[in-house]
Amino acid sequence: MHTEAKLIQGLKSPSTFFYRLGETEIVPRFAKKMTWLFVLSALVFGFVAFFGIGMDSLAKEATSLTPLEYELEKTMFFFGRLIAGLLYAALILFFSSLVFWTISDHGEYRKIVMVQGLTLLILLLEKLTFVPLSLFFSIEWYSSPLSLGVIAQAITSKSYVVYLLGAISLFKMWMIYLQYRGIKYLTRQKNWLVWLLIVLVNVLFWALNALLAYLDLSTLI
Repeated sequence: MHTEAKLIQGLKSPSTFFYRLGETEIVPRFAKKMTWLFVLSALVFGFVAFFGIGMDSLAKEATSLTPLEYELEKTMFFFGRLIAGLLYAALILFFSSLVFWTISDHGEYRKIVMVQGLTLLILLLEKLTFVPLSLFFSIEWYSSPLSLGVIAQAITSKSYVVYLLGAISLFKMWMIYLQYRGIKYLTRQKNWLVWLLIVLVNVLFWALNALLAYLDLSTLI
């Protein structure tokens, strides 16, 4: 059966998307879809960097740099974020899918990658929300009103905890919901095993993200 599961459809109608994905024998235009996801990820990272978001460490050095050196640093930062966007897409699409594939008796690897394509779209949407929050309200990503970071800052002054809880947001809950539905449908595994793996993978990413922020490095995940 050659039905095509479109990623945008997966955000609007998950049931239809997962049904078509499960029923199709192959994943039509898989390489093209992955290419577009990589391009989109790089563009979103570049768009966020264009507004100077994430350049705090560079701004601190501005007074010690000549105008030419500062512009060069900004250019390197921008292109570095484009590369980070590509690496980010690879991590979400292929590494995570490989982990989920280890419990699959039925789901094909490419189909699980498609589920992770939905995950990537949601995460990129979340990154776009950081732009208006930063430009209009001077709010950092970990202080987003859509995350637990606000609550964390009210109960603790420990930076790592704030960054960790700040990585947990409504977008992440939406993402996990779709991950569960997709991986459960494709792998036919028990609920507890699917939930366990999803939670472990995402907590690992959030912990790494918090560590990068704590070390004052550019946030990747």
